[in-house]
Formats: sequence, structure tokens, C-alpha cells
Amino acid sequence: MLSQEELDAMAAAEGQRLGVGGKEFLQRHNEIMELIGRARGKGAAADGKTDYERPGCYGGSGSV
Repeated sequence: MLSQEELDAMAAAEGQRLGVGGKEFLQRHNEIMELIGRARGKGAAADGKTDYERPGCYGGSGSV
């Protein structure tokens, strides 16, 4: 089992590898979030329901 210090070091190294906080990382993050927003919008438009009316989404009926 890894110690907390080892886990912290691994997380820091991975963050550096991915460029977390850098311009390119944030740009890609924003692109991904925009795609998610579009996908959610298309889903709502397809069935005429908002996310909170759809079972399993954001606490809608049927969510776990």
C-alpha cells in the first residue's frame, strides 16, 4: 500500500505530465465541457424534457 506522501507525489507528477492548469489543458477542458453541454442540450431537445425531468439525471425521478 502506498503512503499518503507517495500518492501525493504520484498525483503531482501526473498533473505535470498532463499540464494541469496550463493554457492547452484549460483550452481542451473547455472544449470537452462545451461538447458535454451540447450533448445534454440535444438529449433534452430530443424528448422535450429538461435534465431534471429525465429519470436518472440530476436527481430526476428514478435516480439512485
